[in-house]
Amino acid sequence: MLKTLTIDGVSLTDYHIFYDGSQWWKIPEKMVDFYDVVGRNGEVAIPHGNYSNVMRSFNCYINGNWQNNYNSFINEIYSKDGYLRVESSEEPDVFTLATITSDLEPNLWQFNRKGTFTLEMNFQPQKWLKSGENAIEITASTTLLNPTKMTAKPMIEVTGTGSITINTSVLALGTNTGTTVIDCETQNCYEGAINRNGDLTITNGFPVLNDTNTVSFTGFTSVKIYPRWWRL
Repeated sequence: MLKTLTIDGVSLTDYHIFYDGSQWWKIPEKMVDFYDVVGRNGEVAIPHGNYSNVMRSFNCYINGNWQNNYNSFINEIYSKDGYLRVESSEEPDVFTLATITSDLEPNLWQFNRKGTFTLEMNFQPQKWLKSGENAIEITASTTLLNPTKMTAKPMIEVTGTGSITINTSVLALGTNTGTTVIDCETQNCYEGAINRNGDLTITNGFPVLNDTNTVSFTGFTSVKIYPRWWRL
């Protein structure tokens, strides 16, 4: 089966590029420190609670019109900076973020009409579930079930003022003239271009979503949670 990537909305199939023998399933390293303790056998493992970036390589090939397809691909993809959204036909229910780091050394044949190259990318560890991008509208006290074992840091959109409780965390917003976003990943609160961090009172820290999560609110006229589910 032909496999392909979509990078920042650009499908490699637009340039007749496919890949084989990928490392899409390569898992990032779990960050752990190990320490020797005098008088104790073995080492003490202290987990960081996070994962490292992971390098993945894709053996790509172009099966015709090499020069035009290859040059067009390079001009399109290598002009982009920073982390890019990457999707694979191998796992269509997720996306991840990566940046291209490698140079390319193509191997050509058939009078330079066909060729291969290896595309190497530096990936953030998370594979984000596309379902986690969808808003969950909260209209009453409810329970949210995390479909993965990974702790998620949601984005919350609220209209009006009030408070929302997720598990043991309480977020109370005192001023809001429209829709305010509370981003639990960046620990930031804003209404459009207006900084609302000073209007937000936090008890027990920004909420995270574990296996089972209780959610309730008072005051707000609208509450939406974008859960940002993810897996490795």
